[in-house]
Amino acid sequence: MKFLNYHAYSFLLFMFLISVLLVSGCAKATLNVLSPAEINTSKIKTVAVGNFEIGSIILKYKTERNGLWQTHPVLHTEDQQKSISRSVRARVINLLTATPYFKVIFSDEFEKLENDAALQRLVSVRGYKTKNVDAVINGKLWLEIERTDGVDLSKESLEYFRPPRSRNSIGLNLTVDQVVWWPYKSTSGTLGLEMKMTRLLPTEVVATTFETRTYSQRIGGRSEESFRQISKNFTSVLSSTKKSKANSIESSEDVLPSFEQMIADMALSIASGFVRRVAVTEKVVSYPIAEGSLPNSKILIEAGAYDLAIDKLQQVTAENPDPNDLYNLGLCFEAIGDYGLAQTTYREAWQSDPENLLFAQGLGRIERLRREHPQLQRQIGSR
Repeated sequence: MKFLNYHAYSFLLFMFLISVLLVSGCAKATLNVLSPAEINTSKIKTVAVGNFEIGSIILKYKTERNGLWQTHPVLHTEDQQKSISRSVRARVINLLTATPYFKVIFSDEFEKLENDAALQRLVSVRGYKTKNVDAVINGKLWLEIERTDGVDLSKESLEYFRPPRSRNSIGLNLTVDQVVWWPYKSTSGTLGLEMKMTRLLPTEVVATTFETRTYSQRIGGRSEESFRQISKNFTSVLSSTKKSKANSIESSEDVLPSFEQMIADMALSIASGFVRRVAVTEKVVSYPIAEGSLPNSKILIEAGAYDLAIDKLQQVTAENPDPNDLYNLGLCFEAIGDYGLAQTTYREAWQSDPENLLFAQGLGRIERLRREHPQLQRQIGSR
């Protein structure tokens, strides 16, 4: 009995893997999908971006020589702090201008404010001069980055074999334990970013968030590739090790990012999540195309000619309702935003083949879109 259960489980697992492979191997259709904002900001149309205050910045450089670690603080000026603040602010502006939901007002009035308290005082007394601004986005960041220049030590067993050269020679087979130095360089950092959207009239905080991001990268150090290289050059283990590793780090194509690049990447990740909360966002997705009975339908869908593909597929499915053609027809309806017909055709395809994972994914996807659609229409209609 246990053998039969195991056999049935193995068969189901095999069929599932086959379905996944078939889905991943299909051609793809590229669609632009709108996602509604998580927070109702329908009455906010114009946005200004204020200052991103520096809470704290800690930059350290650690070195290790002969087993001794030393930490050197990296000093930064006020101008460098302002540069970091402007870099984060620029990333937020780029994200807001990329969404069709908000109109960004480019004004320096709110950027010149030192912190959030100054902004709240200005808003409470309505002392701002910039007109036609519904809300202001500002923030505060905390940063810690550490650069490391160190050496890994390891005890490696290196084998050397020399085959016998004659019938009377037994050859040579040696195993030598050697302490090997593996220089490396690394960088790691943590960014905490608080972002806030404040409505000006009436005055209220619409959205706020605080998230952290970490980054880490390392080049050099012990690796299987470098260890094999040492094994090949056993004849001068110590000298070749020092030379090859030092050269590999200095001449490597892998380069540690600058402080500014690390900060920008981590800030962009946090800001992207905040923008998705307060604005309608557009994303490009790719969905598989089924192998239908109409060869030209795949080409039309890949090229984005959805209306022509709908005409062709409707003619074919009226005579022969092949489930693959029905799925492709539903995909075309989904691409042009007709979610009702898309759900109907997806359901017909799934009912013809309930075990098909591709059809079930299309049906589940369109049901989620239909749940979001009324909210999306209200948010877009308020523009």
